Amino acid sequence: MTVLKADIVQVHSPGWDQHRVVGAAAKEILCSLLDSCGYSVYPFGYESTFSTLKRGLRENERLKDNDIAQRIRSMPDFLVHHEEELPQLVEVKFRKAQDRPNKVELSNWEIGRYHKFWPETVLVLLSPFGDRFFAQYVKNLELEGNSYGKTWFEYTNFSSISSVFPRTTGRLEPFHMGIDKLAWLWKKEKD
Repeated sequence: MTVLKADIVQVHSPGWDQHRVVGAAAKEILCSLLDSCGYSVYPFGYESTFSTLKRGLRENERLKDNDIAQRIRSMPDFLVHHEEELPQLVEVKFRKAQDRPNKVELSNWEIGRYHKFWPETVLVLLSPFGDRFFAQYVKNLELEGNSYGKTWFEYTNFSSISSVFPRTTGRLEPFHMGIDKLAWLWKKEKD
């Protein structure tokens, strides 16, 4: 007699799918901006590079605290390059600071993994504030509290994306509407 195993169904919090959709849209907006400015953008994150390992890394208890598994799971989203500039590893986040104007909240645990495994990564933050594209090297982000906490950063802790990717200078405005629409979608789902 053959015994069939039931498929494992992942149950996520109600906002989980929304976070994935908004995150994917933010990555696409940044990718489109960089591509339109002559940069080559290569998927780098484990969601794309190691997609077949993804489930195993998440579900295997033995790998939970393994440094190699953690390094793979915290891989930045993109490798960005232009022949006249040094290549950059890039992690993309979308945030809409609703509770504190002029500030953005980031997870200490997540940023801490980048500090440990990918300190040279550029964190690109998309937000419906100011020029909407912000950048900072992970190694320059100082966390407050323990790894389970969150740190509120002023937008002034970040530079314009043009300071890291100079070819984007003067090219950001056409992408503002996409970020504003993401913020609207985020607000709509929260209501």
